[in-house]
Amino acid sequence: MFSTRFIRFFRHLNFQVLQQVVKESGEHRLPGLAAEMAYNNLLALFPTLAAVLTTIGMLNISQDQVDALAHQVLNFAPEQVPLLLKEFTGQIKLPQSREVVYISFLVALWLASGATSAAMNAMDEIYQIPPNLKQPFWKAKLISLLLTITTIGLVLTASLLVFISDLIVQFVLDSTQIFGAIFLSAWSWLRWLLTLMIIAYAFSIIYRHGPSQWFNGTPIMPGAITGALLWAGVSKLFRVYVSNFGNYNLTYGALSAGIVLLLWLNLSSLVLLIGAQLNVTVGKAIRANNHNNF
Repeated sequence: MFSTRFIRFFRHLNFQVLQQVVKESGEHRLPGLAAEMAYNNLLALFPTLAAVLTTIGMLNISQDQVDALAHQVLNFAPEQVPLLLKEFTGQIKLPQSREVVYISFLVALWLASGATSAAMNAMDEIYQIPPNLKQPFWKAKLISLLLTITTIGLVLTASLLVFISDLIVQFVLDSTQIFGAIFLSAWSWLRWLLTLMIIAYAFSIIYRHGPSQWFNGTPIMPGAITGALLWAGVSKLFRVYVSNFGNYNLTYGALSAGIVLLLWLNLSSLVLLIGAQLNVTVGKAIRANNHNNF
């Protein structure tokens, strides 16, 4: 059933449909919505990191393990971004008091949900939800909080899986030297694949639960996987551009790391929205084809 949906999705993904995706992306103001999301993501990024770190504090994980987990995040991002986030996380100390942990988590969670709310508003625009059918503020905020918690859970799960798996890989490499290089190369590819799977799953959650109204039959995972692959490609290309051609230090000086982070968040948000638009447009083509067959 799952493979059948993929085959049906890509069978309808022709040049005409791609043209329609580009056209509707302009009509629905996806670049402008991506800029709005990037702004909200920038405001929410550091509270989200604080929420993740305070959650780790609840699990009684040491500061050294926190640093190791943070090192696994944003492997696709331009070099300035991990350095900026590493500097931020290095200044955060995990609180010892349970009360402080809970309060810090709730405050950070509320601030971080603003980025999710921006993504939900963008989903409503892509799905062309009329104003009278949009969710009331309290319900939309509740859903954004739940989606934010889910996203934080995915980040923690992915980081912990990579961290634990690295320990297992290191143990295997220490135990045998025969297939060490091959095993290490295979693991690097598997870790890359795991990252994309987590991102695709996060995209699919937003695609399914972000819009105020859901239309049965609209694809989810095909656009999510396509969006995750596009995100990886765009991030890598942007990283190469920043490292070799974009001299942001000369233009923005001390603000260069923040500017690069904002641009990367903008591109990432645009890719997320394009994946959703792809699902909607292909879904329309599938329904139109089914209608013509009757």
